[in-house]
Amino acid sequence: MGKGAVPDDGPLHLGMGGMHGSYVSNMAISTCDLLIAVGVRFDERLTSNADHFAPQAKIIHFEIDDVEIDKIIDIDLGIKGDLRWSLPAFVNKVGAAGFDYKQQYAAWLHQVMAMKQAHPFSMPPRPGYITPQELIEAVRDMTEDDAIVVTDVGQHQMWAAQFYCTRRPRCFITSGGLGTMGYGLPAAMGAKVARPDTQVVVFTGDGSIMMNCQELSTVAEHHINVKIIVLHNNTLGMIVQLQNFFYDSHYSQCYLNKKKNLPQLAESMGVKGFRIDTRDQLQSVLRHALAYEGPALVDVRISGEERVYPTVPGGKALNEMILGGDAACGDSI
Repeated sequence: MGKGAVPDDGPLHLGMGGMHGSYVSNMAISTCDLLIAVGVRFDERLTSNADHFAPQAKIIHFEIDDVEIDKIIDIDLGIKGDLRWSLPAFVNKVGAAGFDYKQQYAAWLHQVMAMKQAHPFSMPPRPGYITPQELIEAVRDMTEDDAIVVTDVGQHQMWAAQFYCTRRPRCFITSGGLGTMGYGLPAAMGAKVARPDTQVVVFTGDGSIMMNCQELSTVAEHHINVKIIVLHNNTLGMIVQLQNFFYDSHYSQCYLNKKKNLPQLAESMGVKGFRIDTRDQLQSVLRHALAYEGPALVDVRISGEERVYPTVPGGKALNEMILGGDAACGDSI
């Protein structure tokens, strides 16, 4: 939820941790000896098995709400207070102690950066399909640094968190682990009304957009200029993924109507509709849609076989990620 507080492309940024977090972030949490948590809720999507979270670390928790301290994770030092004064006080005390942390942790930094380079977020090409990484990075290349990106809930939410490079705070809006399908379009409307001069893009899936698609008429009626990017795979993608990984591919209630035409639906409510079926359409159609003067929906066909990696299975420790196929990294450490 703090995505953008530190630029995603910053040299020391490791990416989000947790269920679909980066390899390097999860491994750093699992092997560090000191973890400083700043405004962290320690929800299950971050910790996975709380009994095995940061097993070697002393934990310092900065938090304005003392209810969150020691609620889920047993911490060693809780600091209650507004970060506007507590963090500068901490930095000043470290500086006053004369501790050369750069020299002290040079070997650790080298180890972490090597993991980051060896295991970046990436998706292999998929012949005949646009990959979510290609799509999201293309949208990022066409948006401003202060653009507000909103997500619904599902695979597209995790892909957006992984592949959309956010450089400023409060520019990535998502419902986190609350699983609120249908959140994206209304949240994007609110962001655009609050910041009318700022570009607002919402990433959603064909399952999530159907939860609140009637609000397309509100968008058109009030001329709320949001751009809606639908990653369309005719499935509830995260449900398919979970049933594929953990239920022997016994699929139930996860396939959607293949006949739906989302650009036509948008047009029927007064929102401009675009469709992208092939890679050679991606750049030109996206540029046209994002430059369009008014709300627009872009329906992008992706493969139903795409999966979000890494994945930490429920009940496992963060270092027991599924990296792809059937290989769990925990088998090799």
